[in-house]
Amino acid sequence: MSISTYAASPFDHAKADVILRSSDNIDFRVFKLFLSLASPFFETLFEIPQPTEETKEQETKDGLAVIPVSEDGNTLDALLRFCYPCTLAEDPNLDKLKDVVDVFDAAKKYSIDAIERKTVARCDPACR
Repeated sequence: MSISTYAASPFDHAKADVILRSSDNIDFRVFKLFLSLASPFFETLFEIPQPTEETKEQETKDGLAVIPVSEDGNTLDALLRFCYPCTLAEDPNLDKLKDVVDVFDAAKKYSIDAIERKTVARCDPACR
């Protein structure tokens, strides 16, 4: 098992209710509500009944379920910043085309239409 580290603020909140673990083992302590409001994928995921203590197969950390995702920490950080209210996290700087494409792909994967549109809008001036 690899050692994981916590993401920077605002994804290190003590009152978070789930952990998303990036492919490079960065743990993002996040709120199900924000993800559910942003993404039908996450809304459905969080509606699935969780295993009981006796049958627990899912990894936990600090008493929270750990959900591994295939995105790296940089991509996940940017995606989550778009999902969080602007009072908690500003939209990320996506200066490199690769970052824009990675976030677009993740938004498409998790059915987050608003982020898909935002990433396309960032590319649009460059494509003209």
